[in-house]
Amino acid sequence: MEMKQRDEELGAPLLFEQATKIFDGWTDPDTGMRVLRIYTRGQNTEEDIWETQYHQFQCFVENGRKVLLARGASPDVGAAGYFLLDLTTGEITHPFPTGHVVTAIGDASQIACVLDTRTGNHRATLWDTRAGREVASVRVDGWELDTCTSLLCDGQRAVAFFFRGSAYDEHVQSRHYLFGADTPPQLVLEADGYFCSHIQGCPADPNLYAYDRWPSPERYIEQALHLHTLDGKDVTPVPLDENALRPAVMFGARDHYLWTPDGTRIVSYMCPHKFEVGPDFNHFDVEWWLSATDWQTGEDLAAKYPPGRWGGHMQVTPDSGYVVCGGAPGFDKLFAVEIEGLRHGWNEQIICSYPTTTVTDLRGPFAYPAMLPDQSGVIFNAGWPGPEHGLYLAEWPADLTSDNNREGLFALS
Repeated sequence: MEMKQRDEELGAPLLFEQATKIFDGWTDPDTGMRVLRIYTRGQNTEEDIWETQYHQFQCFVENGRKVLLARGASPDVGAAGYFLLDLTTGEITHPFPTGHVVTAIGDASQIACVLDTRTGNHRATLWDTRAGREVASVRVDGWELDTCTSLLCDGQRAVAFFFRGSAYDEHVQSRHYLFGADTPPQLVLEADGYFCSHIQGCPADPNLYAYDRWPSPERYIEQALHLHTLDGKDVTPVPLDENALRPAVMFGARDHYLWTPDGTRIVSYMCPHKFEVGPDFNHFDVEWWLSATDWQTGEDLAAKYPPGRWGGHMQVTPDSGYVVCGGAPGFDKLFAVEIEGLRHGWNEQIICSYPTTTVTDLRGPFAYPAMLPDQSGVIFNAGWPGPEHGLYLAEWPADLTSDNNREGLFALS
């Protein structure tokens, strides 16, 4: 079904189609998909770059009409600011307190995780963007706040991560605190000798979340991903069945994960071969495997990324059917991998090409794709560090939207 036909059946244009009225772009000559240029360095000032958020963070409000973005977040352009961009009008709003880090925002609640990480402060807050006020906070004297603090799927509560010590190099202590407008801060996890980072709530259960549990000092583990219930009764590694690949070194363990929106699998990447993390370490040189694990049974669907395909952190489509990835420098393409298709090995469909990326380091650049909730497009970063460095929105192929979920997705728009 083509996008125009979908619009006619819905009686209203999808988000990508609305964005075409505001932003210019081009049609990819190989795939036929349209790509919109949201903001680029060449068109604007070199000190002002717009970028999407880390891929685990919820970033859309009003059913995807507005997206949370960071301004000037790259190492070469200075300190970041945060704002909402209306994809249907181009309007920019700044509903967040200045001088703070914003991680995630709830779509329906419009409550944001806002962190004060300045020396001596280290306080996590929930900020009601509509009322313009703080509704909850947590601070632990003598402990450092990590920026992985994120919302649970109810959009009303969050789990904050505080730690003491230098991760991986020395003994570390970790604490997770649940807090919300109607939930006084509550210690829900305490771990001695582990760095418990990258918190993400299960999309299907507001009382379940996952996190990475890294032994510190470093030692070998076969699984970093752990599950935790808010009542503390279930603290366990995500299981791996006997057929699942195991990492060869600790830092090859499954990491930088995402729940599928239906809550059935956890998508991540891992490496079954040895490598060293030294001063010249580069993520792009490692032989990664894309992995989708059933967190209840341990069934793992995995396939090795072909050369150039690993490009950092991925996204999962709202219908839980595909993983969306940006390629490594030299393979400057956005592509989709069918999760069920991983049973039979690597599969991909190119969505579009995008401006060339020429610089790499330990922190990026990463495309950080984010799928529009109606699954009509993907917003992502590209082109670092040249004049085309900026933010883009690619059209999503209609034939890659699952028929089983099509009606529900379209209802969002």
